[in-house]
Amino acid sequence: MKEGFVNVDTLIEQVKLLGDMELQAYLATLSETDRQAFIVSNVTDTVKSVDTSKSSKFGELLDKVTGADNNITSSAYYVNRTKDIAELTKDLDDMTVKQLNVADINSSAARRQYEINEWSNFNKLDTLYIFQITLISLSLIGVFLYLSLKGIISDMQFKFTSGAIILLALVIILLRWRYTNVARDGRYWHKAHFARQYGPKGSICPKA
Repeated sequence: MKEGFVNVDTLIEQVKLLGDMELQAYLATLSETDRQAFIVSNVTDTVKSVDTSKSSKFGELLDKVTGADNNITSSAYYVNRTKDIAELTKDLDDMTVKQLNVADINSSAARRQYEINEWSNFNKLDTLYIFQITLISLSLIGVFLYLSLKGIISDMQFKFTSGAIILLALVIILLRWRYTNVARDGRYWHKAHFARQYGPKGSICPKA
């Protein structure tokens, strides 16, 4: 037949009870003087045991407190280092933003200066074109004047031809002047302004 399991808690309580009964029986056999000496001896041992336990516990707690203090000190150091790194990173970000702003300003100024130089150069070329038209016109008039003086062509033909040349030169110069001062964009030489045009449904197209 299989035996049941023994309840350990019950067994411990029974052992404690037997120990207390044995201690009481032992104290009953002692005289009053021996009983006092036994009690004093046990109290002294108990105090020593408690003192040793407290000292050991205090040492453990002191070690834990020391470890916690070291951890706090290390944490404070890391916090300060993190703050320094964060401030350094912020300074680098601010410096980068300033450099980007300066680069953007310089880029805008360089682009605008390029536009100004381009407009000025093409304006000079346009002026040179006008001078060329004038020189060609005067040269042709000079040729026809020479032919008129030599009697190859009549004075009427010279006047008609010279007037036509002068009129053509004036028309070309006037058209170029009007386009530059009215239609041409003031910033981009190759861009022109056009009048607004109405769409199929009466909507106004945006001005270029």
